[in-house]
Amino acid sequence: MTLTKQLWLAIATIMTLAFGISFLVSAWSAKGYLEDQLRLKNIDNANSLALSMSQIEKDPVLIELLLSAQFDIGHYQSIRLTSPSGKLMVEQASEGGTDKVPAWFVELIPLRTEPGIAKVQDGWRQYGTLSIVSDNSFAYQALWQGNRRLLAWFLASVLLCGVIGTLILRAITRPLGEVVKQAEAIGARRFIAIREPRTREFRSVVRAMNTLSGQVRSMLDEESARLEQLRRDAQHDALTGLLSREHFLKKIQHALEDEAAAPTGALFILRLPDLLKLNKALGREATDTLLIRVAGALQESCPDEPCLIGRLNGSDFAVLAPDVDSVVELSNQIYARARLSINDPSADIGHPLLLGAAVYRHGDAVSQVLSRADIALGRAEQEGGSAVELGDIDIAWKPVASLIAAWQVLIETALDRKLIQCATYPVLNGQGQLIHYEAPGRMQNIQDSLWMSAQEFMPWASRLGLTERIDEAVFDYALTWLEGNAGPICINMSPQTVCDPVLIARFYQALKRSPQLADRIWIDIPEFVAYRHAREFRVFCDALKPLGCKIGLEHVGNQICHIGELYDVGLDYLKIDRAIIHDIDQNLGNQTFLRGLCSIAHTMGMMTIAEGVLNQREAGCLRELGFKGMTGPGIVLA
Repeated sequence: MTLTKQLWLAIATIMTLAFGISFLVSAWSAKGYLEDQLRLKNIDNANSLALSMSQIEKDPVLIELLLSAQFDIGHYQSIRLTSPSGKLMVEQASEGGTDKVPAWFVELIPLRTEPGIAKVQDGWRQYGTLSIVSDNSFAYQALWQGNRRLLAWFLASVLLCGVIGTLILRAITRPLGEVVKQAEAIGARRFIAIREPRTREFRSVVRAMNTLSGQVRSMLDEESARLEQLRRDAQHDALTGLLSREHFLKKIQHALEDEAAAPTGALFILRLPDLLKLNKALGREATDTLLIRVAGALQESCPDEPCLIGRLNGSDFAVLAPDVDSVVELSNQIYARARLSINDPSADIGHPLLLGAAVYRHGDAVSQVLSRADIALGRAEQEGGSAVELGDIDIAWKPVASLIAAWQVLIETALDRKLIQCATYPVLNGQGQLIHYEAPGRMQNIQDSLWMSAQEFMPWASRLGLTERIDEAVFDYALTWLEGNAGPICINMSPQTVCDPVLIARFYQALKRSPQLADRIWIDIPEFVAYRHAREFRVFCDALKPLGCKIGLEHVGNQICHIGELYDVGLDYLKIDRAIIHDIDQNLGNQTFLRGLCSIAHTMGMMTIAEGVLNQREAGCLRELGFKGMTGPGIVLA
């Protein structure tokens, strides 16, 4: 029962008791007053009538006529005239009672009055005794009307007190709603803080819960910092801070195999051929400083998020630049900055530096790309600078890169003809049971009716500003798919869609019309969106999560130090990047990092899912680390 109902019940009970007591007090007080007034009236009427009768002739007929006339006009209950010997001489009486007053009320409050008695004289001789009882129906009517008015006032008081009490109660308990929301959020492992209310009892509760949330956030921040350090120790070179060889090669493999990655790009390898001589000539500390400057020059040359920079060995650095516009131009830029970082422009002789670049396309083997880069390095050594190995990267069905209009026609035609659909791949839990189907987008090429993967057309869609339309088409396809299939489906959303309020409103309305489908939709958001577009990301989650959608981050790993910032979002899952998952059974550093990541994710109520699991050895290791879900060619649906 709600507090408001309890308040109304309490008011009704109290006012009923008050009315009952007031009714009894007023009724019996009025009863005594009316009985006294009726008794006095009876005495006055009896004396007055007896005096009149004493002055007239004592003819029995005349006496009876006088009493009858007086009875008819005087509202009496009875008039009796008896002789001195007690013999009844004349009697007039009425049945009494009134139709305007309920019988139960008359029985509840009986009016008993003494009759008025007077002596009737015949000269000096007593003629008889007159007894008069007035009619009390008017007294009952007055008493009944008075108590009805009392009841009406009490009912009005109940309503007024109830309304005022409800308003006061709502004002008092308004902070309670926020307290309940905070408690529910903490129960859902969203550690939010709210403003302290003015009510002392609520304020102490809120202060305690805010303290709990603050302590958890501090713990998450500390744990995130520790995880970030573990990640850097496991994945980065200790001296330069660049990616280590092992992790960089995993990133290259991911770029060559992942459908969401760019279809083409370039690998640059920068080499300091005389590192041993430099180490002997300059000393270890000076050489280390030189290497750090080279790393800084590479980072300045490729500041974009998709670019990856690593250190392959003591003298070799590498840069992976997906979807690069001009390989030659970027090669010259990297080479120039690197030379400037290690050489004094005023000096006649500088330290030698070699740069080899190789172009790759989706599907190439890592060894093949590295081999082309080594060939370019060989040419650079012969030519004394940098060289680029372009290779053959033409794709038969793809329009020429410079013909943007051709791609625009291709994508817009597919959108207009609804030639956008999804492929489905299972994501399983540790027991091999289905969690959901991943559904990367597919687009049909109108030229040869072949279906293209997302990595082939999404870079062009992004350049042409068509990403939101493709996401909308994928969302519509997912709803249609859910109507004919049983399992949940997981779709990807681009950063542009997450930041588009119009499209979010459209998704909200569609899911609100189909609530039975909303709780079967999972939505993947790129990891960087949660931090780079934090406000828009929270708006997106606040709009769709109450409908039942499950929202999580994909390709998680690079920005794990910021995971504590998501304490109040209520994400459902994290999909860990396949570059970290690869060969996890052989990498103790990444195992320690992922064990801590699973712990902090579970503390925040998020499921951890591993991407790109290749074999059962990796799957078994991931289960021991605490992963709840996996996807990739190495898992089998039970």
